[in-house]
Amino acid sequence: MRKNLVVLLAVLMAVAIALPAFAVDFKYGGMMRVRWYSYNNFDGTDDADDHANYFDQRVRMYFTFVASENLQLVTKWEEDNVWGAKGGDRDLTHATSDFRDPYDMETKNVYLDFNIPNTPIRAKLGQQGFGLFGGRIIAEDYTGAKFSMPFDPVKVTLGYIAEQNVDYSSEKDNVDIYYLQLQYANGPFSGELIGLYQDGSDTAVSLKTEYADPGVDAQGRETYDGYTFEDNHLFDLGVKLAYSSDMFKATVHFIKNFGSVDLNGESADYKGWFLGADVAIPVNDFTFGLGGFYTTGQDEGDDDVEGYVYPGAVGDSFYWAEIMGFGVLDDMTPRAYTGYPGAGEYTAGGNPSNLYTLYASVDWQALEATKLHLAYYYLGTAEDVVANAATGEKDDSVGSEVDFRLTQKVVDGLNLDVIGAYLFADDAFSGTKDDDDAYEVGARLQWAF
Repeated sequence: MRKNLVVLLAVLMAVAIALPAFAVDFKYGGMMRVRWYSYNNFDGTDDADDHANYFDQRVRMYFTFVASENLQLVTKWEEDNVWGAKGGDRDLTHATSDFRDPYDMETKNVYLDFNIPNTPIRAKLGQQGFGLFGGRIIAEDYTGAKFSMPFDPVKVTLGYIAEQNVDYSSEKDNVDIYYLQLQYANGPFSGELIGLYQDGSDTAVSLKTEYADPGVDAQGRETYDGYTFEDNHLFDLGVKLAYSSDMFKATVHFIKNFGSVDLNGESADYKGWFLGADVAIPVNDFTFGLGGFYTTGQDEGDDDVEGYVYPGAVGDSFYWAEIMGFGVLDDMTPRAYTGYPGAGEYTAGGNPSNLYTLYASVDWQALEATKLHLAYYYLGTAEDVVANAATGEKDDSVGSEVDFRLTQKVVDGLNLDVIGAYLFADDAFSGTKDDDDAYEVGARLQWAF
C-alpha cells in the first residue's frame, strides 16, 4: 500500500507541475491525526474483558483541479491505520509480517463541481459528502448528484444518492435516496426545510445497523431479526430553525418519519420522530450551553415502526456526547443495539433512537491557546428497555455522563485534545442485572492544512 501511495502522490505532483500548460490551477490540503484511546465496561458489565487500549492514525489528502470558477474536479483520499494492526484490524490475528504496512487507502471523494451554462444551477456529480441536519438525518460519503440553485435569501438543492446497487440483474436490493432542501438565511435568522424519500426496495435498510447484516430468503428478500422485507419506502420531513446574535445562539431540529414497509407480508407504517434543541450563550471568555434531544422508541404492542429511524444502515453520523455519542474519540459506543422492528432496545452513537438526553456544558477560553470543555448529560429511553435479560425486568434510565476536554494549540495549526469521560450507569444501560460504570480516556493530535 505504501508503494501505491507513493506512486499516487508522484503522479499528482507531476500533474501539478504540468498544469500551467493546460491553464488549470491546482489546490491541495488535508488533515493528519494521531490518537490514543482507552475504554472499559462498554458492555455494561465488569465480568467480561472488553477493555481496549491502542493508538490509531488517519491522514486525508485533498487535491482540487480548477479550470475556472465554473469547473473543478475535487478529490479526497483517506488512509486509516491502527498501530500494530494490519489494515486497521483490531483483532491482531494476522501473521507478524502482515503488520508492516496499512492497506486500507480509500477514495473519499471524487466529483465534478461545475456551473450549468445559462442557468443559476451548480452541479456536483460523483462520490461526495452528503450532510443533512448534521447527521440527524444523514451524513456520509456516497456516489450521487447535487443540483443547487441560489435565490437570495433562499438556496434550493436537489439531491440524489445511489446508496446501494450490488446486483445489476435485479432491483430487489437497490436503495436510492432523493431529497429537496430549502435553506434560508436573512440577518440573525436562518432555517432549513428538507423532504427526503428513500426507495429501499426489498431490503432491510433503515431497520438494521452496521453491527449486523441481514440474510436472504429463497425469494431473494432480505431477512433480519426474524422478518422479511418488501416495499420499503421511507419519507422524512425535517425542519430546522436557528437564531444567532452576539448574545446567544439557538437551534431547533424536528424530523418526522413517514412511509411504510412490508414486514412478513404485513404493512407497517413509519411513525418515529426526532426533536432537538440547543442554546449557546457567550459571556466574556465562557460559553454556556443547554439542550438535548428526544427520539421515539418502539412500543412492544404496536405493529408499526414507532421508533425514529435513519435513511440508511450506516451513514448517520450525529456526534454528541463523548461516550454515548462518539464525540472526538469517534470509535466505539456502548450497547449498539439494532432496536427495530423489535422492542426493548435502544441505539446510541451516531444513530440514537429510543433515546433522549438533556445536557449542560461550559467552554472556557482560559488562554489564547488553551480551551477547556466540561459537559453533563442525563440519558434515558423513550420506551422501557430490557434491564435484566435473565428476568425480563425493564427500566428507562440509562445513566449520567460527564465529559471533559482540554484543547491546546501546539504549533503551526497543530492542536492537542486531551479527553476524559465517565458514564454513571443506571439499570437501562445494558441488559445485565448490575450495570457497571463505563469510562474512556484518550488524546488526539491533529493538524489541518
